[in-house]
Amino acid sequence: MKNKPRLSYANVVSTLALFLVLSGGVALAAGKVRTNDIFKRAVTSGKLAIGAVRSNQIANGAVSAPQIANGTIGSRQIGAAAVAPSNLQFPVYFTASPVGGSLPVPPGGQPVDYPISDSTWTQGPGQLAVVFGGTVGTLARDESAGEDCRVFFEVRVNGRQTGGGEMSTGSTAPVQVEGSVGASPEVDPLTPTAKKLTVKVGSNGSCAAGSTVDSGRFRVLDFG
Repeated sequence: MKNKPRLSYANVVSTLALFLVLSGGVALAAGKVRTNDIFKRAVTSGKLAIGAVRSNQIANGAVSAPQIANGTIGSRQIGAAAVAPSNLQFPVYFTASPVGGSLPVPPGGQPVDYPISDSTWTQGPGQLAVVFGGTVGTLARDESAGEDCRVFFEVRVNGRQTGGGEMSTGSTAPVQVEGSVGASPEVDPLTPTAKKLTVKVGSNGSCAAGSTVDSGRFRVLDFG
């Protein structure tokens, strides 16, 4: 009986060497591939697995505006309160949010004060303040009146009238009515200046008894 050929260490080594020579391959030990072994632009996005590159693997300042595609970053990608007014080139924020409650509509004549809360703020140099808001009322026209029920609002800053608004209805049955109010911008003062918003309410005398201003909401928007 003939002896079967056996594989020896020399056989394996010589065969492997021959394979590498014929294939032109280069054997690299694990962990021996360094950055300078990779050609520029050799690794493309298609070679990267999803999630392979994490935030702690990106150098600070490596990603700038030109590297971000249009529409890539939306509101969900921005953390809550991540962008503050101080981060804007021209800061914009609400500096006061005055609120008013219920008040019977005056029968006519001299307007009356409309009590509001949170009505003060400080305006600094370089800042521009804009006052605006909305009102809600339950109004009805007096059946004996010859015109619609009209309710007027006078908006004042530090006692000076700067704007106003109105609500009205021709219905003789009580209906809910909304209105808007606004005021001229408060220009930037030379020094920090305390400001106070006050509102007066009047009517044309054509509103039925029981008509009321239900609520008022105002905002002071500060630019700068």
